[in-house]
Amino acid sequence: MIIHYREINEYLLATGFEQPSELADFFVLSFDEITDSSVEFMPPYQKDFYQITLLISGVSDTSIEIDTERVDRLENSLFFLSPTHVYAWRRSGATKGYIVYFKREFLDFYQGALQTDFPFFDITNQGILSLSDTEVAQLTLDFQKLHREYHSPSLYRYQILQSSLLAFLFKIKSLDELAQQKLPVLSRKQELFAKFKSLLQHRIQADTQVTIYASYLGISESYLNSITKAIAMITAKEYIAQYRLKLAKSALKYSSRTIAEVGYCIGFEEPTHFSRFFKKYEGVTPSAYRKKYT
Repeated sequence: MIIHYREINEYLLATGFEQPSELADFFVLSFDEITDSSVEFMPPYQKDFYQITLLISGVSDTSIEIDTERVDRLENSLFFLSPTHVYAWRRSGATKGYIVYFKREFLDFYQGALQTDFPFFDITNQGILSLSDTEVAQLTLDFQKLHREYHSPSLYRYQILQSSLLAFLFKIKSLDELAQQKLPVLSRKQELFAKFKSLLQHRIQADTQVTIYASYLGISESYLNSITKAIAMITAKEYIAQYRLKLAKSALKYSSRTIAEVGYCIGFEEPTHFSRFFKKYEGVTPSAYRKKYT
């Protein structure tokens, strides 16, 4: 089953990092500080805090998975994790970069909603930003500043780190928005398909019918079908089914939820209906699928 870390120091201990954080809700480290005693692999887990990672170089043998999806092209990249993500990694000893961990409480003075104001933390987004050499150089200075402030003897270290982290998040938001502006303008169908996927991620427990999603989007059911056929090569009904299956497989592999709870989370009120659905697409029952991974 998936491991869940509630505290930053609990997680650092599990990874073999030798120096616990002096602050319960914030930590910053350079990959240069990681010793041979640290583990090189972590199986899927969740944690009750946020993470920002800058990977610069030495990543040819480094790999990460976010929500069971493998992420490639790690060199010169910035990626983000929130408590809602499932994460796994394998680290090369040559990896260069920085990591910041912080709990929501660390920014308790900030009245905004983190995953709304800083959407790169939102589970519905890709959560990874490719950087130019200039951007890497600029962000490296920001990470180094946080690192120096963390190790500073200042009486106001905590307050300085709080304000510095918030300023850093807004700087990243600016980079992210500039990157979004450079992307090709989506066609009407692509835009509607993206909204359809986002609605699925937020509404799948309550809504499983194509007609309901079409109404949310203000289009006909047949037009939604034409969109999914054009982009995903399958009908909207089949796309919803494949999405439910993906969520079910992840929960069965990585969570301790009962079979009935897994089915309920993807819109099945009756466990027998969920079992029939799962066997239809996967060829085995949910319990048989789970046994393969326990």
